[in-house]
Parts: sequence; structure tokens; C-alpha cells
Amino acid sequence: ILTDEASMLAGSMGLLPSASLGAGSGPGLYEPIHGSAPDIAGQGVANPCGTILSAAMLLRYSCRAEGAARRIEAAVAAALQAGARTRDIAGAGARDWLGTTAFTDVVLRHLTTH
Repeated sequence: ILTDEASMLAGSMGLLPSASLGAGSGPGLYEPIHGSAPDIAGQGVANPCGTILSAAMLLRYSCRAEGAARRIEAAVAAALQAGARTRDIAGAGARDWLGTTAFTDVVLRHLTTH
């Protein structure tokens, strides 16, 4: 309940990554805080940011690949700064939002061009 409520400070549950880490370095469990979102499964409307940023956390904490993690985080930030929005963060009545794949494509373009 707390993560659901706190996520609204960021704008959407779809934006936030999470990690369950043990003591010291070792394996972890990385996932977006929204979980699998079964209510929108297969519709192409899920915000991929939490999933992408969870992968960045995996690179940082389990793989010790800080540079790669930062590049992914910067690509997500650049996509958002460029105005890319999924349905959950586009605003009420907006019609120019991107689906899951299209938003991911924008992030990938930023990742490969920067």
C-alpha cells in the first residue's frame, strides 16, 4: 500500500524500479513496483520505465556495471525530457501518448545515440 501511494509522488507506479537485496554483494530480485500489471496485460499500454530502470539497478548492484546503469537511466530521463509519455503519465484527455513498445523504442534511440 505504501509503495502504491508513494509512487504517485513520481507520477505513476509505472515509473519506479525496485530491488530486493541481501546483505553484501550478491544476487538480487529486480522488478518494477507495479509487478506484472495483469489488468493491462497484452494491451501495450504499460509504462516500461520501472522495468527498464530495474534493469539499470541490476547492472549497478549485482553486475557492478555503474557506467551501463547510468547510461540506461540517462536514456529514460532523456526520453521523458523529450516529451515521450505513456498513457499513465500523459495527462487526462491526452491522445498523443505512446504505447509500451513505442516508448521503449524512444528510450533505445536515446541509449544508442548518446
